[in-house]
Amino acid sequence: MNTESPLILVVDDTLTNLALLNAILQQAGYQVLLAKTGEKALALAKTEHPDLILLDVAMPGWDGYETCERLKQEPALHKIPVLFLSGLNSAEDRLRAFKAGGVDYVHKPFQEEELLARVRTHVELYQLREKQEEEIRHLDEKTIELNKAKELAESANLAKSQFLANMSHELRTPLNAIIGYSEILMEEVEFEKCGEETVVDDLQKIQAAGKHLLGLINDVLDLSKIESGKMELYLETFELSDLLNEVIATIRPVTEKKHNQLDLQIDQTLGTMYADVTKTRQILFNLLSNAAKFTEHGHLHLEISRHHHEIKAEDWITFRISDDGIGMTPEQQKKLFQPFTQVDASTTRRFGGTGLGLTITKQFVDMMQGHITVDSEFGEGTCFTVELPATVKPMPTSTAASSPLTSELLSKEGHGIVLVIDDGLLVRELLKSNLTRLGYSVAVAATGEEGLKLAYKLRPDAILLDVKMPDMDGWRVLSALKSDALLSDIPIIMTSVEEERNKGFALGATDYLVKPVGREQLAHILKKYHIGDSSQGLVMLVDDDLMTREMMANRLKEQGWRVFKAENGKVALEHLEDKKPSLILLDLLMPEMDGFEFVARLQQNEKWRSIPVVVLTATNLSAKDQARLHGYVETIFQKESCSGDDLFWLIHRKISSACQLASDS
Repeated sequence: MNTESPLILVVDDTLTNLALLNAILQQAGYQVLLAKTGEKALALAKTEHPDLILLDVAMPGWDGYETCERLKQEPALHKIPVLFLSGLNSAEDRLRAFKAGGVDYVHKPFQEEELLARVRTHVELYQLREKQEEEIRHLDEKTIELNKAKELAESANLAKSQFLANMSHELRTPLNAIIGYSEILMEEVEFEKCGEETVVDDLQKIQAAGKHLLGLINDVLDLSKIESGKMELYLETFELSDLLNEVIATIRPVTEKKHNQLDLQIDQTLGTMYADVTKTRQILFNLLSNAAKFTEHGHLHLEISRHHHEIKAEDWITFRISDDGIGMTPEQQKKLFQPFTQVDASTTRRFGGTGLGLTITKQFVDMMQGHITVDSEFGEGTCFTVELPATVKPMPTSTAASSPLTSELLSKEGHGIVLVIDDGLLVRELLKSNLTRLGYSVAVAATGEEGLKLAYKLRPDAILLDVKMPDMDGWRVLSALKSDALLSDIPIIMTSVEEERNKGFALGATDYLVKPVGREQLAHILKKYHIGDSSQGLVMLVDDDLMTREMMANRLKEQGWRVFKAENGKVALEHLEDKKPSLILLDLLMPEMDGFEFVARLQQNEKWRSIPVVVLTATNLSAKDQARLHGYVETIFQKESCSGDDLFWLIHRKISSACQLASDS
């Protein structure tokens, strides 16, 4: 665009017209270029880039319409306004001009004032548009620069969050082992009753220090999750009284350590709450711990009430935690919820801590659409008030949390096989130790590939699967297990230091545990899915045909039975000892070991010969074949004529009898 006087290109095959227009335009202050043909006009436009083109229609070679169309096909020229100037004055001529790309049409002979007015208008519009586009381009460049700066900042923040997550992962693994082995050693010392109280005290100190350090690392990891947007809510319905009892039992030793008294004022009609129970528990624990930390020989007060919010038309729960401790100044309150800060350096030296507890508390309150406020006076004490909706939105996306355990679970004598797949040596050994003490047979694998091989070989009753592993991570292992028809029914419990429960469930995991995983958690989760529990009847389905096997397995599971699938008699025989089925549903014609040989082997073992066998075959049996099976199988069903009701009634009757005999013995 010309930044001085505007440049006009005049295109006309008549010299008289060119001379007249040149004189009129120059007198009006415009610069003028002249062209007698469309070809010349296009060439001049490419080199000079005029602000406006005055174009005649009737010309030899390219007429005005074709010239305009060719100008508009050039990316660098298509925005230049073209004003047609012609002796043709029909509606059709005008329409063709506008279709070719013209912005205006003036009929010859023209009025000089009218022509100059139109030229001036279109030149000003063109220059204004060019100026705006240049400003937009400049703005776009600035936007790109700002976006790059934003991306760099986000990248740096992501790198920090990733570092925190990785650091937490690396530290939590050995800490998990420290805590776990100190617990085992304490149990062993107490069991042997060696009287070495000093040893027990030292072990308790190791365990307490490990748990304290683990708590600090968990805070850092929680903050990194929040900052990276990976922290999620897992909503469920729970009794507020149960939650309160848990929190009080946990916090009471902390309050007594500094000779504080905990006073309670609890609404008797608290009822239930639909929220993230873990985060709600942590909010209360953090605030009570904070109060206990800054109070000595004083009183802590916990008040919980339920009220109806008239405007929002829903119930809300109010938690009020107050103390008569050191309190805070207004300046200290301003930076109360900032990460990695305490009210001042002297409190850090005296009371310790990372300054993350209240930051995480506020983040959790915000995530559940609640509010937290503080009222404090220096030297007098502090009161935190948390308000949470009794029903937190959105809708639940996770399973219910674990319930309290009984000592009965810890002495459980199970016979199931549990496969542990984890690349951490200490984690594998600790899980194996805990599972063995719970009565399970345990196999371990250090890689995903090794784990898949063991899963296919052992057909375990449950798999504990780590997420973060080199080469083949837990998600890929989970996908491979779920895509294998023989392994897809095995309960798979993901274990990780990161909370990715929704992803686990979406990929087919049965449950999800966040490390460190304690023995009580293991006991509860394995009981939850009846691992090694013989009280529920197990049907061993032996059939080499995939479609038949899957169809029958699905129908059996619909009836409420557990199913173990074997592709031939040899595999079924290898797993009889550890699976202990209540009934065997057997095909006869199979590779490796057919049904006839399987029945014969079954009868050779005294422990197995009492297991009821139901034959389900597509083969028409001869008298000889029937004689081989007579006395060893309950009945024979033909696949094509088998009545599902009859088969399931027989299975139900036989399993009930087997379970009754087992309980009587």
